[in-house]
Amino acid sequence: MVLNENLAAQHFTGLDKAESKKLAREYGFFQDNMTVKKAFNYLKFINAPNTKTLIVFFSENDIATFWKTICDYSEYDFVIKEFNEKHRKRGKKRWIYKMKDQKFEITIEEKEWYFVTRTKEK
Repeated sequence: MVLNENLAAQHFTGLDKAESKKLAREYGFFQDNMTVKKAFNYLKFINAPNTKTLIVFFSENDIATFWKTICDYSEYDFVIKEFNEKHRKRGKKRWIYKMKDQKFEITIEEKEWYFVTRTKEK
């Protein structure tokens, strides 16, 4: 099992499906094919403790355009700390960072039993 599940340090945008699978594995995620919705072009991964689900969405050319994680609240403090250390905070639940010449935004949406992080080009 990979100990470092730091999603704040990686970046999927621009990767193809094979590269996305490889990067997800490097961060301790395993592909989950239990639920597949044919209407969307995505790959779904889960971590070993089953506290994070990673979903990477792709264009029609199979290039990653954005991703989100669905996390158990047991991960909340760790995720916030990582985002604060790695990215520039732009609000209570929003961070911005630059990769090459592109700006990206991370947001957190809190639900009753879990929270969702979304990372997309700004």
